Amino acid sequence: MDIALHLGAHLTDDGRLRGCLEQNRHMLQRAGIEVPEAAQFRTSILDAVKTHAQSGIAPDAGDMLLDSIVTSDNTERLVLSSTRFLSPLPSAVRRAQFCPMAEPRMKGLRALFADHNVSLYLAIRNPASFVPALLGAVNDEQANVIRGDLEPTALRWSDLVRTIRDQFPEAPITVWCDEDTPFLWEDVLTEVSGHKDGQPLAHVYDWFDTVMVEGGAAKLASYMDNAPPMERSQRQRVIAAFLDKFCDEDKIDIDVSTTGWSEETVDLLSELYDEDVATLDAMDGVTLLQP
Repeated sequence: MDIALHLGAHLTDDGRLRGCLEQNRHMLQRAGIEVPEAAQFRTSILDAVKTHAQSGIAPDAGDMLLDSIVTSDNTERLVLSSTRFLSPLPSAVRRAQFCPMAEPRMKGLRALFADHNVSLYLAIRNPASFVPALLGAVNDEQANVIRGDLEPTALRWSDLVRTIRDQFPEAPITVWCDEDTPFLWEDVLTEVSGHKDGQPLAHVYDWFDTVMVEGGAAKLASYMDNAPPMERSQRQRVIAAFLDKFCDEDKIDIDVSTTGWSEETVDLLSELYDEDVATLDAMDGVTLLQP
């Protein structure tokens, strides 16, 4: 079986990838693609991963787990999406590292699914916006722990991806920048779901509610639904035009004041992020999706 593991990261699509695919569940099932709700698999998988770290798991544990998740004999591809595969939210950053729990968790996932054709998917985000968003998403005590030993200029997504590759080398990983999501959203949905032919996915443009003023996403969806078929570059130009007209700055602005960073630090983090993305682009076994 093909198994697609969407690993997050935290504070990127905020569950909208899984949500869109779940809304297309019946159509995808007809194509042999199953997208279970997180409640059907997250706890059981994480419990198995924890057991593996403590004492190992039985050789047939993965297949038994899949039997409890997969509901159709016709399923050829299983899409499992959870940011908690790599880390709980409060542990998403420690000192100079993204998801320090990734090593044992990837070992456990490999032990569960190594007999299957696994592919991995990960969105990354500029630390200059990721860290402030993380501090705003956790409670005060957790935020203080994160701030306590934070080394923001040492944070590298490529270190996390290298750890993932080391622990699950036979699983290719596809990475994209969250900042590029408006221009890659359809590509991401296609890559993760594996649904590349036939009827188009529905509710694709709901995501744009996260960056557009009220009604903007609906206008974009209506335009796209009624336009003749377009090449990828044409779609991206249309999206750029709609973003220019309907973008809601209040939805995308990040308050960095909680970090105490200067403007120079924010600029430096952005420069280092660009270099990190170039590093990822050159890594073996990594596919970087770009507009």
